[in-house]
Parts: sequence; structure tokens; C-alpha cells
Amino acid sequence: MKQPTSAASRIMMEMFWHQGSWAIGYLVIVLLLNLVLGIAGSSSNIGQDDFFSIIYRSTKGFMLVIGIISSFGFLSFYVRHGFTRRDFFKGAALAALLLSIAFPLVVGPVSLLLSAMNVSDIGNSPVLQVFEHNWFLALASFGIQIYVYYLMGWMIGSGFYRHDWIRGLGFIAIAIVLVGFMDALWQFELASLWERWMPAFTLDMPLYASLAGSAVIMVLGLVLIRLLTRKVTIKL
Repeated sequence: MKQPTSAASRIMMEMFWHQGSWAIGYLVIVLLLNLVLGIAGSSSNIGQDDFFSIIYRSTKGFMLVIGIISSFGFLSFYVRHGFTRRDFFKGAALAALLLSIAFPLVVGPVSLLLSAMNVSDIGNSPVLQVFEHNWFLALASFGIQIYVYYLMGWMIGSGFYRHDWIRGLGFIAIAIVLVGFMDALWQFELASLWERWMPAFTLDMPLYASLAGSAVIMVLGLVLIRLLTRKVTIKL
């Protein structure tokens, strides 16, 4: 006998469907901009970044934003419709994980296709050069980092949802620190952000240590989110 779908699984699939549709729209917009800038770049200095490098950087902001949205619109919606806060936490976390896996699985082949069509120069990709053109490592790093950004957005949104704006700012500070440490683990990307306030730093660590450190940051983010949302009052 087929078991009924659990509440958390239902939330996971519905949120993945909704957020996935936003992701498709976002990817289409970035792709069109890349095509336009690529054409313009044939006679100027703009449009030099390849599709993968643009997506690698900009998707972090996209995931941060939808993570914030999930803590407001989705939480209130599901709890008002009879789902528990625990169900929402599990479903939303899994939906974000699925989305973070789907992005690399889509972006990788699209980047290769654009390169084959001479629309984007993947051979000179700044991001791939950092990873010594190791596609697996680059896509794995991409998926891990955007998942962390989603969690940080979710944590920030949950902090503002539960507390006043002053204490909410504290969760922004926590997110900046956690993201900074994640970047140090991967020795990439956010050095330019940290340089505005302090010298950039990296941790010379092997791959397994970077993966383990990223997992710790994810778990810490999930624990903080759970603590914030476990008994939160739902706003009308």
C-alpha cells in the first residue's frame, strides 16, 4: 500500500517547484544578458565574463534573497494552513538543498553548450581558472556556496521575523562572519568584500577540510534557523 506523502515532503516539493520557477526565470534573464553583452563585447570591452562566471557570482545574491523570502511568505502561509513549524523547517531545508543541486546540474551543461556555440568562452573562464578547470570541483563549490547563501538569507529573515530590527541586524553580522569563513575555506570570491574592512585572509586547507568546514557552517546555520523558528509567533 502506498504511503501518504508526508507534510515535510509536500512542502519540499511545493517550495522547490515555486522557487525553481523563479530560478528558471533568473537563469533566462542572465542568459539573455550574457548573449546581449557578448554581442556588444565583440566591438568593445564589455561582456568579457563567460556565462558560468557570471552565474557563479550572481546566484549567491539570488539565493540570499529567496532565503529571506522563505522566512516571511512561506512560513506564514504553511503554518496558517495547518502545517507545523517543524514540517516547514524540514521541507524548506530540503527544497533549498534540491535547488542548490539543480543549479550546477543545469548551469554546467548550458555553459558547455554556449562555449560549443562560440557564444561564451569557457576556456578563459575566471572561475574555472581558479579551480584549474576542474569542472567537478567548480560545480561542487558552486552548489555548496549557494546553499550556504540560502541558509544565511533564511537566518537573516527569520531573525527579523522573530525579533525587532535592532536584533535582526545582529543576524546580518552573524551571516557575514559565517560567509566570510566559508570563503576562506574555499580561498575564493569574498576576499574583495573583506578587504573593505580588513585584510583578506584564506586558510590553506585540503579539499576534504574545506568540505568539512562548509558542512559545519551549514549545520550551524540550520541550528540557528531552527531555534529562531521553533516557537515563533506567526504574523498575519
